[in-house]
Amino acid sequence: MICTLKLARYFDKKCVIPKYGLQYLRYYLKLNIDVDATPHTALGDILVLEALFNRIYAKAVIEFGDDTVSKMIEVSKKPVLYRRMPFGKHKGMKMEEVPLDYLQWLAGTDLEEDLRYTIEQYLGACE
Repeated sequence: MICTLKLARYFDKKCVIPKYGLQYLRYYLKLNIDVDATPHTALGDILVLEALFNRIYAKAVIEFGDDTVSKMIEVSKKPVLYRRMPFGKHKGMKMEEVPLDYLQWLAGTDLEEDLRYTIEQYLGACE
C-alpha cells in the first residue's frame, strides 16, 4: 500500500505545507489546474488523489531513483513525523515550537501512530 498522506508529510521536510487534507493539498499544490473535479464527490476525490499521487511519484523518483515504488511502500509502512501540531490550542505550530509540557501531556493520551511517533521523537530529543 502507498499512503499519499504519509508521503506528503515525508516530502515536506521544510514544513511549508500547513495542512495535508486532500482538498487542501489540491489547492495548495495547484492540482486544481490539472484536474477538473467536483470536491467531496467520489469521482472528484479519486481524480485529485490521482493528481496528488503523480506529483508525489515525480518527487519520489528524484529522491529514490530506480527503487521508487518499493521506497514509497516502505515510507508508507513506517510512522512519519508530523511537522506541525494538527489540533488543540497549539494547532498549526511547528512541532519544535510546541511547549514541552503539552507534548508530555499528549504522550499520556491515546494517539494515532504517526503523532505518537512524532511526540516520542521530540520528547526523546529533549532528554
